Amino acid sequence: MSSNALQKALEVLEAFQKSPDSLSVKDVAALNHETQSSVQRSIYTLETLGYLEREEAGKRYVPGRACLRPVYGYLRNNRFLETATPYLIDLSERFATRADLTVLDGTEIVYLSRIPSRDELLNLSPLGRRWPAIQTASGRAILAAMDDEEREKVIACSKIRQITPRSLTTKEQIYTAINKTREVGYAYQSEEVLIGAASVGAAVVGSNGKVQGAIIVGGPTETFNDPDKRHALGNAVKQAAQAIGAYV
Repeated sequence: MSSNALQKALEVLEAFQKSPDSLSVKDVAALNHETQSSVQRSIYTLETLGYLEREEAGKRYVPGRACLRPVYGYLRNNRFLETATPYLIDLSERFATRADLTVLDGTEIVYLSRIPSRDELLNLSPLGRRWPAIQTASGRAILAAMDDEEREKVIACSKIRQITPRSLTTKEQIYTAINKTREVGYAYQSEEVLIGAASVGAAVVGSNGKVQGAIIVGGPTETFNDPDKRHALGNAVKQAAQAIGAYV
């Protein structure tokens, strides 16, 4: 497969991140601004390799089980995830909250792992789920730990959108939140991405001085309403992030 054909095939796979439903050739072509004939060739190759599967009707596609192969390889060889997992388990058990590990990809944070609280044991893990970095606790924690040039690039490329009525909607508000994060060492958000949910997050900075990602603890907003309890959670997350950073 040529590099151009490989790029087009990967773009077809990424189109499924833009839709919660199965997609037809026409759908993928519209999402990727490509011709249907070009998309059809990529889909044929991906289906042959098992990276796409047809629904029973035969004209719509969903990601195939073969997509799990590179994901497994990535997670299996991810030192950051391996190092962070015991700390996530400890935070979840100590505070009866969920604990997540995230990384920055472009202008979005991506979930690498989630340790659910006891009340969330039956919930589907959001592995691979994305949110705008500027509107999340983990994203703002990462941005606060970056150098000025890197941070400005991410913010400049980010699109501010109102996900919930509580979302920050101006750059001034976002900069204020980032500066607050730098002051206290952890970020806090309440109902900015999901109604009824809040979280605190701290960046993991590796021994080389580079930001590796962030860990957060989250749960119902009432868990974080008390400032003293919220500060205790924030400090616990900050300490865990520092401990992880010493090993990555």
